[in-house]
Amino acid sequence: MSVLIIADREGDRPVAVPRGLALAKTMGWDADVVGFCYEPLAGLDPAEGHTAKRQLMAQRRETLNTEIEELAPAGVNVSSTVVWEKSVRTWVDLHLLRANCEAVVKTAHRTETLLYTPTDWHLLRECEAPVLIVADRIWHPMRSVVAAVDLASHSRVKQDLNDDVIRTAKRYAEALGCPLHLLYVIRVSKVLNDLEVIDVRARAKKIRRQIQPVIADLANRHQIPADSVRIESGETEKVIPSAAARLQAQLVVMGTVGRHGVNARLIGNTAERVLMRLRTDVLAIKPGLADGA
Repeated sequence: MSVLIIADREGDRPVAVPRGLALAKTMGWDADVVGFCYEPLAGLDPAEGHTAKRQLMAQRRETLNTEIEELAPAGVNVSSTVVWEKSVRTWVDLHLLRANCEAVVKTAHRTETLLYTPTDWHLLRECEAPVLIVADRIWHPMRSVVAAVDLASHSRVKQDLNDDVIRTAKRYAEALGCPLHLLYVIRVSKVLNDLEVIDVRARAKKIRRQIQPVIADLANRHQIPADSVRIESGETEKVIPSAAARLQAQLVVMGTVGRHGVNARLIGNTAERVLMRLRTDVLAIKPGLADGA
């Protein structure tokens, strides 16, 4: 079992490599680190282009290997490669056709509008492995793990995804030696809340009663305390980040159902809106991609 770590861009502060290597140590995985290198070589003759490419890759390889030597924990089998590739997501997609990975680790990169970059979004939507987007902050492995679940859904896909999320989150929490919290948000839009057209408290109380059998079943099947399940009301994209902060979550595990085509570019689902606000590490799991542990 191994984790694929996408090294940070040359010149950036290392985040993905130390986080990924620490995770590999904790989980008992091997680590494959890939560094990307690319510069436009238009205007150079073939010999000049070849020389420039060779020198740039050698420089990148030396920097990456030095980083790994300084950070690699004892007992972790680490391999590294440097590739000449402009598109990170294209290389990752092709790599995962040949190799099975427990997770792909990448540092979150945000634009000035606080949205992730196209590469981050592509991996979150399309990657054929769980994706760990790590925040540029100090890692505190003794903090909690939060699993965001949808307990009211009648969709078999989402129910199975709940199981995958809980199973994976439990595995991480046990390996890290930290508490696990399950979080379900009873969605209440701000508009309805402000207009007071519904009794929010009564609705929340009713839903809590309705999902108690679901909670009991999950607690029994996954062997977790029923009181580890937290139920809150509000706008999902605000409640999850807020709850994660209160619970001192180092990691939030959540399911994502990728969109395709035009809608993937224009319409963000709930998970994407949550991701825009979270400032902690996020492990995104798509249906059928959990490790089954």
